[in-house]
Amino acid sequence: MKSIADKILKDICKHEANWCFSQKDFLDIAGRNAIEQAFHRLLKEAEIRRVGRGLYDVPRYSDLLKITLSPDANQIAQAVARKFGWRIIPTGAQAANMLNLSTQVPMRVEYQSDGPTKAMTFGNRTIYFKRTSPKKLAASELGGLLINALNCLGNKNVTLEIIAKLRSRFDVKQKRQLLEDARFGSDWVFEVIRQICNEGLSNE
Repeated sequence: MKSIADKILKDICKHEANWCFSQKDFLDIAGRNAIEQAFHRLLKEAEIRRVGRGLYDVPRYSDLLKITLSPDANQIAQAVARKFGWRIIPTGAQAANMLNLSTQVPMRVEYQSDGPTKAMTFGNRTIYFKRTSPKKLAASELGGLLINALNCLGNKNVTLEIIAKLRSRFDVKQKRQLLEDARFGSDWVFEVIRQICNEGLSNE
């Protein structure tokens, strides 16, 4: 019979390698006390590591760099959001970087949120959550990400090359969702998203 710790590890393996999590993500497996004991065992055995207060991931070692990799900032933010029941969307350079529209590593990692405005530090990294209006969170997660990435680039910097790159990135289902979300952006953002999506949908 598998132990609770084994069940937790099996569940973790279903996610991407850099997934961050809290004990709350496993309450469907067992009660809070049992999960806490299992986490204590997994920490002791170095199967997982603590990346911040109440947050964990699985240590990843890079054979190329010969170092243990740092936790992923977006994964930390998503784990925080699940833990507290917040809705979040990346903003600024973080959004553009996540869509590969910028190679710049964002100096400030910031998210729009329906939770409180606060900064949370994890090791040497600080993640900022900024409470925003419900309207700015009305789009889907993907739509909000694209809208924020385009706003970061600015109208004059959205080239035909960028539009073509984004057009090839999204599938038909995603494009339908993005067209619905486009109405939550400004007029120029709406037009850019229309250009990104319409060709792919017309070729069905």
